[in-house]
Amino acid sequence: MKATIFYFTLFFFGIVYSQTEENPLNVLFVGNSITYFNNLPQTFEQIANEQGNYVTIDQHTPGGTGFIHHVENNTLYAKFRNTVWDYVILQPGSSESIGYSQPIASTIQRAERLKDSITKYSPCASIHYYEISYGIVDNTPESLQQYYDRQTIIKNNLTQMANATNIPLIPAGECFKASMQANQNLFLWGSYMNIHPNTKGSYLAACSFYNAIFKAPIVNTTILNGIDINEATSLRDQAEATTLNHLDDWLIDSFTSTANFNYSATNATTLHFTNTSSNNDHVSWDFGDGTTSTLENPTHSFDFNIQNNYTIVLTAYKDCKKHHKVITITQDTLTISETHKDTLKVYPNPFKNLIYLDFINPEQLKNISIYDSLGKEISSNKFTLQENTAVINMSKFSKGIYFIKIKLNNKMIIKQVIKN
Repeated sequence: MKATIFYFTLFFFGIVYSQTEENPLNVLFVGNSITYFNNLPQTFEQIANEQGNYVTIDQHTPGGTGFIHHVENNTLYAKFRNTVWDYVILQPGSSESIGYSQPIASTIQRAERLKDSITKYSPCASIHYYEISYGIVDNTPESLQQYYDRQTIIKNNLTQMANATNIPLIPAGECFKASMQANQNLFLWGSYMNIHPNTKGSYLAACSFYNAIFKAPIVNTTILNGIDINEATSLRDQAEATTLNHLDDWLIDSFTSTANFNYSATNATTLHFTNTSSNNDHVSWDFGDGTTSTLENPTHSFDFNIQNNYTIVLTAYKDCKKHHKVITITQDTLTISETHKDTLKVYPNPFKNLIYLDFINPEQLKNISIYDSLGKEISSNKFTLQENTAVINMSKFSKGIYFIKIKLNNKMIIKQVIKN
């Protein structure tokens, strides 16, 4: 006896409707030389465009300046007025960040003035603070400890600013600190007694910017900025581990919204959708067949006799901002022997770091690939095989939804898993 098992083939991509190569997102960097050294904004732009999150950047970064200067600068206010910004990155001055030149309360007041002006002309702009790294005096253990202590002060100050102004921070400084703790030979500044990042430091910061703004890893990038590929990979991994694995610590999930959902097939033509969006007021669904819903967790049936595929759009609203998650579904049927339908077991689900795949016959295994919620392949054949069990280490990936594609001889199985 045979049973027919129905699978949905899904193609995943997340978009903001205005975000295309022809109509990119506008990103403004406000800071000083710590921002503009080594073309950090341009590196971020190159990474974002390569990853399909098209942006165009501008900057106001006079050397030696801080918020105390920016709030009095008419050139900056003209930039706020003349462009509708999607993202604005605010870097406090180096001495402001650590609280040497100005009390943090005064810097917060100036941040509020900058925020008010940004949102007056770009009410839907997402604003982020750039948490800098302060540098190391010399190569003694005492100096290294002083660096760690200073970085803790900067983190605490930026966190205080974030909570006071409802603006999340990009933890570039924490990425520097974690990288130094992992490998002190991977020096990230121009020299000792220098607070400016070198090429490696600016690259690390640019990666953290991308991770924080788009809440996504950098996949298969060719942007290396002249850095050795192994060092560049290490820096990207560190940025992802520090930034994506701790979004709550940087108040990113608290003060920015995201559209996301998962789903399950209830029969051959019906999907049940579960809204997993963060920090939104309400949602709406478009099922691609002329019907819509404002339910939180709708169930919808699709008629594949009318058309071969449907594009489902979830829109999450927060104030005037709209975020979208999009998938396109097609129906694919697979007939397998009932006695073999339990060929594979995937557990635990949800999982923390390790996920296990139990096979009745592991000799059938041809390939295992992992995709993120945007449909980008992020890993291929990176697992260890222990008798009848494949073990996948996903500790470096952030929390969220992933899809595991398993090829067994001529059969393809897709499993959705959730990392908590």
